Amino acid sequence: MSVPKISVCVVTYNQVHYIRKCVESILQQQVDCDFELIVADDCSTDGTREVLLDLQQHYSDQLKLVLHEKNVGPINNYFSVHNLAQGEYISHLDGDDYALPGKLQVLKDFLDENDDCQIVWHRMVILNEKGETAVGMPVQPVDEQLGINKFYLADLAKYYGLTGCHSGSMYRKSAKKLTAYDKPTIDYYMTLTFVQNGGYAAYINQPYGVYRFFKQDKTLTRQKGNMYVGLAKLDFIERMLSENAPVRREFAAQLIFEIFTRAYLRHPLKWRFFKLLLKCRALPRMRDLLIIWKVFNASRHSNLVAAFERGYSGQI
Repeated sequence: MSVPKISVCVVTYNQVHYIRKCVESILQQQVDCDFELIVADDCSTDGTREVLLDLQQHYSDQLKLVLHEKNVGPINNYFSVHNLAQGEYISHLDGDDYALPGKLQVLKDFLDENDDCQIVWHRMVILNEKGETAVGMPVQPVDEQLGINKFYLADLAKYYGLTGCHSGSMYRKSAKKLTAYDKPTIDYYMTLTFVQNGGYAAYINQPYGVYRFFKQDKTLTRQKGNMYVGLAKLDFIERMLSENAPVRREFAAQLIFEIFTRAYLRHPLKWRFFKLLLKCRALPRMRDLLIIWKVFNASRHSNLVAAFERGYSGQI
């Protein structure tokens, strides 16, 4: 097969009940170009690897496997698969999520038609452990919340986390600057580096993927990741501030949103975010504070419950 236009990178670890659906949802995509699928398994112990080997027997031409013999952790597993991608465009998918029909074509067409766009996300359908669905990530469309759909570096510094889901992304290989990283962060840092030297990120309102939501609590975000993601964001913003990045006011807005959210959800690290806010030595613009409050309010429990009550009537 010639060099594919698109590479789809999947990371998995102990997801035996979900990985087949994830892989097949990509291999069944209809798209007007060649694509490859690379799956990296971080030494699963629950039968995930056996499922992947079975799938490879049926899809040997299109499915490539990276099978680690020892656990390398989520960051190294991420880079082990993304560094092998040959495509001009690279799409990411977590092994417990899956794609809906049209995903690759829509993302590919968007990048084809928007030369300055470095990364694009689509919205997701959330599927919880009760079998309930909601359109989300975020619940309210980005352009309705923020009034924009082109996110430059300063915009992402303020609003990252309000834009898209990692499993709904596709980026240009030419925008990738990192092949390794030694801190507990992946998507937040990677996304900002894509636009650090120009270009923008964008968002598609229609859902083209399903995000499995394991624990119905007060949020549409996996509870297991709140500490990991929080530490990653703290590390990255602190490093950017130490390098005198010209986005202090914008990072201050992101930090205030984190403080609101973590206080409301009783997540850890809110005081560390507050201390880092003081290091910004800057306050957000009033417009940004109003938007932060609007987004925070829209994400409260009652709104999330209402989203599940409305459900999603499309195919999942």
